[in-house]
Order: sequence, then C-alpha cells, then structure tokens
Amino acid sequence: MTEDVKIIAIYSWSDFLRLAARLILIVGLLVALPARALGPIDGEAGMLTWVVDTDNYTDASIDTASIGGYAELWLDQRWGFRTALYRVSEDAVSMAPDEQTVVDLKYRLVSPTDNTYVALGLGWEQDRFGTEGDTSAARVLIDSRIGVLGALYLYGEAGWAPQMGDLGLREDLSSISVETGLVLDPLPFVSLRLAWRYHITDYTGSITGTSMRETSYGVILGGGIHW
Repeated sequence: MTEDVKIIAIYSWSDFLRLAARLILIVGLLVALPARALGPIDGEAGMLTWVVDTDNYTDASIDTASIGGYAELWLDQRWGFRTALYRVSEDAVSMAPDEQTVVDLKYRLVSPTDNTYVALGLGWEQDRFGTEGDTSAARVLIDSRIGVLGALYLYGEAGWAPQMGDLGLREDLSSISVETGLVLDPLPFVSLRLAWRYHITDYTGSITGTSMRETSYGVILGGGIHW
C-alpha cells in the first residue's frame, strides 16, 4: 500500500436501507417482548464502516461493500445480546476475510453503573473469504465499558474462535478480534462511534504445512440510536 491512500466515499441508499431494515426488524422483535415480564431493556442499533489498512489489502476505502451494522440489547443491565456485521470490499481483499459476522450472548460480572461494567460471553462467528467460501465456529469473548461522562464512554471487547475448521488451502483456522474505542451521545437517542479494530486469522497451509497469519486492522466509524 502507498502512504497516500485516498478514501473514496460511494454510498448506495438501497444498501443502507436494506441493512437498516434488517436491524430495525431484529431490534423491534426483541423489544416487543413483554417488558413487564423481562424487566428493563436498554439497547443500541446502527450502521458502521471499517476502514481497513493492512498489507493483506490492496486498498483502504469506504464504499457500499464496507458498510456493516450492529445491534445490542441489555436486559435489566445483566444479560446482553449483540450481533454485528463487519465488511470489506471483496475487490480490495487479497487474503484476509472480507466479511465477519458475530452473534454474542453476554453476562455482566461487575456492573456498578449502566455505562461501566465487565462482561463475559459466548457467541458464534462466521468469516467469509470471498469466492473461497466461509467458515464459522463458536467463540468466547470479554466485553468492558467505562463511563467517562454522562454522554461519553470508552469500550473494549475481544473475541476468540479457536476452532474454525478448514477452508480451501487453510487448515485449523482460528480467529482473534479486538476492538476498542469511544461512543459519544451528542443528542438524546443518538450515538456516534469511533474505534480501532484488529482481526487475526491463524491457520496451517495445507501444502506447506507451515503456520500462517493474516491480519486486518483499521478505524471503525459508526452511528445509530440508543434507548
């Protein structure tokens, strides 16, 4: 990659609307559950883009293929459910995954306030490697948040999928994802997200038998609504 990378913004309203509709449907169905029986429900949903900068990619850009999304719900500030989609343009990818989907169930071990906690969880991750196909497996995760001000908090999360099987010339795939950043609520019900994400894929080459690693990392930009 060259040092002067131009970020090209090409947005398709149809892609935005399709993804937003899916997120709204998921969140709406979950929120529609009997709140009286379940207890207080807090949540957030929105869109994000991952501006990847790595040797495994030939370009770092923002376009319709790099638009993803996220949705998260917390029940009684104790049990949490989160799903997220991270995408990179398939045309720009050389080796590393161009799409990652995660679904997690979390439990807060320590939660002195709504915006300060430490949680552990179990989930499922699916990674797609362009036309080669995809592979998926269970993962474990740790999630933490520190409230700085009423409208600002820092967060960090890490997930590990140790056994993602084989795909093509890759054997014994495993995945590690780390994301850390900050979320600002400038207006009621509005959230803005700025973070850094690092994703590692380890595997053994089926031909060479040697251990290999593919990495992707870059800035996460996102925004949505919370309640």
